[in-house]
Amino acid sequence: MKCIALLIISAILFFGCSSEPKWEYKVLKIYPANSYDRTGEDALRYHTIAPSESELTKLGYKGWELVTSYLEMETAYPNFGNEDYHTGIKTNVRPQSLVLLFKRPWTGEFDKVVEEN
Repeated sequence: MKCIALLIISAILFFGCSSEPKWEYKVLKIYPANSYDRTGEDALRYHTIAPSESELTKLGYKGWELVTSYLEMETAYPNFGNEDYHTGIKTNVRPQSLVLLFKRPWTGEFDKVVEEN
């Protein structure tokens, strides 16, 4: 019985003293290589948003880990100002930017965080 109580107390002390890790975060926003008008003929042109592999590799070497990514979308108006054209139901959104969210363990050095951003 004393052995079990001692194990429970040891486990509480061991796991209770460990603190949650603190993180620092970096947001990287990437825009399309080509910028097209949101109105007129170019409004629905295909956009490609490609992150730089070398930039991602550099972030990895610095300890940054990709947490999530998402596309910010924008509305395009292909028929704006053209009364002769019936729009109907169409998809009129396109990617505006790719947002990448990174994290790494925080070292507690605030100055280091400010210098990198």
